[in-house]
Amino acid sequence: MMESRTSSPTKPTLLPTEPRLHKQFFEAIQVAVIATDTNGIITYWNPFAERLYGWPANEVVGRNVIEITVTAETEAQAQQHMKAVLAGNSWAGEFEVHCKNGKYLSAFVTLSPIRAESGEIIGLVGVSQDMGSLKKAEGDLRRSEEQFHAFANSLPELCWMARGDGHIFWYNDRWYEYTGATPQQMEGWGWQSVHDPEILPSVMERWKSSISNGTPFEMQFPLRGADGAFRWFLTRIRPIYDDAGNVIRWYGTNTNIDEQRHLLESISEARDHLEKSVGQRTEELKTANDSLRDLSTRLLRLRDEEQRRLARELHDSVGQLVAAISMNIAVVALEADKLSPAAAKGVAENSRLIQEVSREIRTLSHLLHPPLLDEAGLASALRWYAEGFAERSKIKVDLDIPSNFGRLPHDKEIAIFRIIQECLTNIHRHSESPTASISIGHDDGRLLVQVHDSGKGIPQEKQRDLIAYGRIGVGFAGMRERLRQLGGTLEIQSDNKGTTVTAALPDAQIPGR
Repeated sequence: MMESRTSSPTKPTLLPTEPRLHKQFFEAIQVAVIATDTNGIITYWNPFAERLYGWPANEVVGRNVIEITVTAETEAQAQQHMKAVLAGNSWAGEFEVHCKNGKYLSAFVTLSPIRAESGEIIGLVGVSQDMGSLKKAEGDLRRSEEQFHAFANSLPELCWMARGDGHIFWYNDRWYEYTGATPQQMEGWGWQSVHDPEILPSVMERWKSSISNGTPFEMQFPLRGADGAFRWFLTRIRPIYDDAGNVIRWYGTNTNIDEQRHLLESISEARDHLEKSVGQRTEELKTANDSLRDLSTRLLRLRDEEQRRLARELHDSVGQLVAAISMNIAVVALEADKLSPAAAKGVAENSRLIQEVSREIRTLSHLLHPPLLDEAGLASALRWYAEGFAERSKIKVDLDIPSNFGRLPHDKEIAIFRIIQECLTNIHRHSESPTASISIGHDDGRLLVQVHDSGKGIPQEKQRDLIAYGRIGVGFAGMRERLRQLGGTLEIQSDNKGTTVTAALPDAQIPGR
């Protein structure tokens, strides 16, 4: 039996097991740990016991625990509990203990026997916690849960909580209002009854996977309301882990997205309808553009044919008439000595004018459609045209074309000739350039035609129109259309030092190379 509170203190005997106590653990633990021998003499008093009871360890080690911590009113009860522990039992319960400052503290105490390796009881260990702190913590926890429930019940979302194994134990008011179910019906896994049977298997598969892996869950699926109608919800579930990384609780929310889903479906249908309408309009526009291009192609072809016809008419009809007039004037000129001086002078002047008209008709005929283009090909026609243009415009023209340049398909020769003709006409009318250069060459499987001048360039506003709208006047549009028919492109570069027009025709090999 242990000594009474009036017995004199004896020198404490250190327990054989004390060296095996983990000092750092007992000094850090936030409960009071007190060890005694079988007589109740204190052998260990951890730092938290110092704070809880107010006694420093050096003042209590070696003294009887009954003398230090037990009141006169509870001494008999304490002796009884210690006797039971010395008999090999443990005891736990609420007990009033005495502090150094004279106050009394309600503590939750656990008493356990300390045994030697042989099994013999050689002491006791008591663990104490302040019941006031425990009750306060319990009250704080209860108030926190009440506040959480109040907060969750104020949310428009359906909210719930589940244990780590997925067993749902609490729903907020919104859940019961929406589903019309009772807590008894929903407890555990009863929530399956408000799911669409066709979608439920995939929901269960995903949810069980999250439970197994401890990972968050997110999915959209319908839930049946109290009115029997299914509405779509976005469900998010987040896990709460303990210190070991195990899921101890799940928090879930179901957000009604039925209206948003229907709205998105309506938007999707409207977008599909719009895309279909745009596709139809695009196809109609493409058809119209194709028709316009076909018309443009026919117009260019008609223009070329009309120029060829006019050239032929000028050469064959008007040219023949002029030649006949010239012969008649020649007959009259033979008898000029029979005419008056004034009449003879008029005949000579008419003869000269007829020759000039004949030359102009021949030049105009060749400009409308050079016969060399059909007879000798592009190279010869361009040399003839460049020489005539230089003579008429007083602009020096440099023509660079391979000496072995052979024939091209007729439509390509016509297109290239007309493009160069249009470029030189623009140079004469607008550039104020004293020179012009023309080059035709082969580059990476393309036939390149370049016309360059050293004039004042194209004004900036017209260049902006060219970039923004792809056109500058009828001439450039005609060039582009001719090239488009042949699968070619037109590029224009211009500044205050001059303008370069580059036409490229794909897959056009230069014959003879």
